[in-house]
Amino acid sequence: MIGQLAANYPSTLYNQIPRGIFNYGGGGVNAWRSICGGPNAGSALLAAVGAPTSVKDAYMAWYEGFAFPSNAAYTAYAAGGWTLTGKQIPKNNAPQAVPKSLLCHSSHGRWTEAAGGSEGAWVQTQFAGSLGDAGSDRCGKLVFDCVTKLAELINAWKATPADWPSTTIPGTLDPSVATCLTGGCHGGAGAYDPEIIDCAPEVAGKMKCDESCHQ
Repeated sequence: MIGQLAANYPSTLYNQIPRGIFNYGGGGVNAWRSICGGPNAGSALLAAVGAPTSVKDAYMAWYEGFAFPSNAAYTAYAAGGWTLTGKQIPKNNAPQAVPKSLLCHSSHGRWTEAAGGSEGAWVQTQFAGSLGDAGSDRCGKLVFDCVTKLAELINAWKATPADWPSTTIPGTLDPSVATCLTGGCHGGAGAYDPEIIDCAPEVAGKMKCDESCHQ
């Protein structure tokens, strides 16, 4: 997407952003399986175009709750116009799973479970049981979905900037986060209660916490 911005606005600083600057994010930052590269690089892009906090929140919350991967990448490829070979070619009708987390290991793990692992019918049929190749297909299509969502959000923000204040839009965050933010765990108005969980009030956050870190 940086390449498209640079091509469309050649006189701007987008041309000076190295194309491989976000390669470090692969596999949840150098394969550490921390934050997924989709929300990581996507949020950086939103910052680069000056999007307010509410747009970034909407993007992150969307990632948590979207069933990845959609079939959009395959549909676009099948319609023609792409030059791809081998493992790069997106497969049709991949299993889907909602990440419920921004973390790579959680997001990919839920998808692996939905796909049935290396013995899953889709993995067997499409990749002869190679879960690694199947996962690469899934992650490639996830990026397609993320770029599509980024374009939608940027267009919506630019079309009606007054509707995107610099504060979080009510309802964007998962309801479980609202409880944390006011219940004394992740900051907010509530007093810190060490009996609830071993965390400090200054450890504020917006991630969906009941199915991401805390079970």
